[in-house]
Parts: sequence; structure tokens; C-alpha cells
Amino acid sequence: MEGIERIKMLASEIKDEALLQIVNYLLTRIDMNDKYLNEEKSLKQMVEFIRKIAKEKSKGQGWVMIKDEDVYNYAIHYFDESNESLGLSAKKENKNTAAVAENIENEEQNKTELQEKEVEVTAPQEKNKKKKGWVPEGQLSLFDLGVM
Repeated sequence: MEGIERIKMLASEIKDEALLQIVNYLLTRIDMNDKYLNEEKSLKQMVEFIRKIAKEKSKGQGWVMIKDEDVYNYAIHYFDESNESLGLSAKKENKNTAAVAENIENEEQNKTELQEKEVEVTAPQEKNKKKKGWVPEGQLSLFDLGVM
């Protein structure tokens, strides 16, 4: 697989417009094809690297303005250097990936529990409806009592 193809594959599920602009710029840099093949590199970690630089440039103000060309250069710099020389570790991303996977698993479990509770809640209501012999329709109105 070529590096350009790897970047396309990594970006296949991205919806963020700003990140897609960066990816499109990376795809124009055919000279970086071999660098994009580096398995220790990811788009997620590239974004973290760019954010780290932006945070340093903000000097504690909480915000910073960076030109598009500079962001593109940071992205190229990320792929051009090793993670070690950039002060990044692959372990950090693995921990983050594990945490994200754990969060997703917890969310799915919570959804399942909520669905089970909804079934438990609706079941007695259905029984009550059958016992009473009526089914409420819509919301009652104080203005629609038929009294004039």
C-alpha cells in the first residue's frame, strides 16, 4: 500500500471539515508518500500534536490564531519526524485508544440497561391500561371541557 492510500484510509470516516482540509493538503504532498507509511503515525495523534503547538503559542491566553499554511506545515512536520524526536509516545495513543474503547463499551452497556428499564417501566403501564379499559389519548386541556 502506498502512503497516500494509507492517509485516505485513515481519513475515510472523518467528518470534521477543518481536519479534512488538512488531509486534503497531505494528499497533495506526494513527496511525503514514504513518510505516510509509518505505522506509528495517526491522524488523531497528528491533531494532538498540532493542538500542543497551538497551546504553546497561546501563552496561557486560552486562544490563538494560526494561519492555515502553518497548520499544514505542522502536519507535515508531524509525519516527517519520528514520534520520539517530537516528544510523542506511541504508548500514550494506545492508552487513549483503550480508554475510548472502554467508554464506547460502557455507553453501549448503559444503553442496554436503559432499554431494559424502559421495558420494565412500560410493561406495568400496559397492564394498567388493560385493567382500566381505557387508553389516554393526547393531553387533557382545561379549555376543552365542554362547559360554556
